[in-house]
Amino acid sequence: MLTAISAIFIVIAAVVISLAIAIPVTMTMTKKRFEAQESQKVDSAKEKARAIIDDAVKTAEAKKRESLLEVKEESIKTKNELDREIKERRSEI
Repeated sequence: MLTAISAIFIVIAAVVISLAIAIPVTMTMTKKRFEAQESQKVDSAKEKARAIIDDAVKTAEAKKRESLLEVKEESIKTKNELDREIKERRSEI
């Protein structure tokens, strides 16, 4: 009878010791995996933000070049009109 009680006590002690080891190890591993996933999400979000910013900068630069070109074209058109008016006035004189 004493040996059966001893065997039960040994099994219970083994289960308690196993749980005492497994629970903290599992919690630590789960925490590290969660932190790694969160870090990965943050890195992914940063990459997307950089891509959005880069795209916005490229778009802004293209629009700037387009606007400058339009201004130059308008300037040339105005200059040509003025030159034509000057020629007409000179020919009248």
